[in-house]
Amino acid sequence: MAESPRRRQLLDAALHVIADDGLRGLTHRAVDARAGLPEGTCSAYLRTRLALLVGLTEHVGGMLAHDVDAMASQAAPHAEDLGAISAAVTDLLLHWLHRPELVRTQAELALEAARRPELMDVFDPWRQGLVRVVEELVRCAGRDDPALRAAVGVAAIEGVLATAIRMPSARRPAFVRAAVPLVVRGLHVTG
Repeated sequence: MAESPRRRQLLDAALHVIADDGLRGLTHRAVDARAGLPEGTCSAYLRTRLALLVGLTEHVGGMLAHDVDAMASQAAPHAEDLGAISAAVTDLLLHWLHRPELVRTQAELALEAARRPELMDVFDPWRQGLVRVVEELVRCAGRDDPALRAAVGVAAIEGVLATAIRMPSARRPAFVRAAVPLVVRGLHVTG
């Protein structure tokens, strides 16, 4: 189902509310204020707080999945070229770090999904899609146990992203450029 422009505006505002104030700050009123809309607009589109959380999880997951698909298309022909894979993953993380509100909101929603099955139902398919993309790259490179390597690799990349977002913005690119090749090489080690 395509998102209406108003719903997208509300979800973008909700993304910023969470990034700035955490999940505790997420209210319909806060989203309306952030979007510059009359009070009651958010609740007309996303009736309950759970509907707002689920909608936001779908919205954020959709943006991230789009970026991952683009990275996978760029990297797939070079599955055995560690430099090309590292460059593609580095570009993806740097792209996300230019939108720190997206990274912070995704992290908040991921933690909340661990507590709320309704969110996990939305969050888990996106994350498993990411793991499958990495698994296919590992499989194309001819490495053993691609499922485990992919799960560990995604967890490591999430850790790099979480660490980078906590750094001063000027230090993030150098850290990501140094860390990603280490993770990618780890995925490709035989044994």
